[in-house]
Amino acid sequence: MVTDELQDDLNRHLAEYKRLCLGITEPGIFRYRGRSLRYEHILPAKAAPLNLFDEARGFLKSYRRVKLHRYFHHLNSSQAFAFNLFFPYFSRGPAAAASLLRAVGCAGAIAGWEPEWVPDAIEGTNVDVYWWTKDGTKNLCEVKLSEMDFGKAPDDARHRLKLLTYRHKLASHIEPGRLETRAFFDGYQFYRDVYHMVDDDRARLLFLLPRANAVLWDRLNQLLKGVVPGTRSRISTVGVETVVSELCADNACPKEMREYAAKLKRKYVIQSPARGPS
Repeated sequence: MVTDELQDDLNRHLAEYKRLCLGITEPGIFRYRGRSLRYEHILPAKAAPLNLFDEARGFLKSYRRVKLHRYFHHLNSSQAFAFNLFFPYFSRGPAAAASLLRAVGCAGAIAGWEPEWVPDAIEGTNVDVYWWTKDGTKNLCEVKLSEMDFGKAPDDARHRLKLLTYRHKLASHIEPGRLETRAFFDGYQFYRDVYHMVDDDRARLLFLLPRANAVLWDRLNQLLKGVVPGTRSRISTVGVETVVSELCADNACPKEMREYAAKLKRKYVIQSPARGPS
């Protein structure tokens, strides 16, 4: 069940951010089923670039193949959040990159990275953020912000074909009942992420989502219970609030990037008691 309270809290927080930090009072438009709905937490379309901080906006030009999501101008866009978090830290030298790796709980020194990575051009789906470290470890990261599920899919011909593709490779990693049609489509994006990870024994999968989003944490924990122990050990979870707090407090992080973390905190962290695990 979607928690309207959480959605309302986040939307109010982002609407205040838009007004106080961006100086924008004009509501944005959400077009839904032929209607144009006006919301305070959405940017006017012409102001969509402001959903990225200056520190992240310039780096997007280096990845011209990245396609912005339809709702990128929504301040609660998880794609914009991922770009705001990863672009600056992974593009400003080893010390900045190392601080983000520590914050998300990953070891090693970064060797390279790619946003919106497509592991298999034929299969065609993407991972939010991918990076590899000098010891050869591959890290796949799924980023969530305001979502309440893991990308449910319709039971149609296209996705039934996906099920056949994924089931063959996931059979030794996921409990059989979870790969039945209804269960699979209910957690489609989760299983897709695991599918991309199991290709390489040295790959790891990280889920990054707000602790405040208890519904999503509960759903993730339910899905993880269906992963066999050996594969489960390669999957980790971390809270957005935890990552931002670690970056703010990391004395080994360059000073300007600690200050940048404070901007992330102002925009994305609701000042309320934690509702989920870290």
